[in-house]
Amino acid sequence: MAYNHHVTKYVMVILPLLSGVLLVGVSFAENGQKTVGNWLEIASPDDPVVIEVGKFAVEEHNKEANDTLKFVDVTKGDTQIVGGMNWRLTIEIKNNSSIKNCQVFVYDQPWENVRKLVSFKIIE
Repeated sequence: MAYNHHVTKYVMVILPLLSGVLLVGVSFAENGQKTVGNWLEIASPDDPVVIEVGKFAVEEHNKEANDTLKFVDVTKGDTQIVGGMNWRLTIEIKNNSSIKNCQVFVYDQPWENVRKLVSFKIIE
């Protein structure tokens, strides 16, 4: 019994310390920049994954609003690591013959097959 008590006490003291060290290690990039929770600019708006998220936002908006907007391009964006990935993109869309800018916010958690359009706003 005494052995189990000491092991339990040891685990209760050491485990929180180790998890704190692991979280700090995960939270900082090699250059010391905090990545978890911070918005980081997308280096390449023409990356296929970024384009896929932009197209998804337009498709979901069209379903929800019964609209016929067409995706044109991603002009810029940011990502945020949370319990998945938040995407904040500025995209170009085509509405009939005019090109407009939109700000979209998409939450993505691929390992759970979750991708959700959070907001879609035409900013022209």
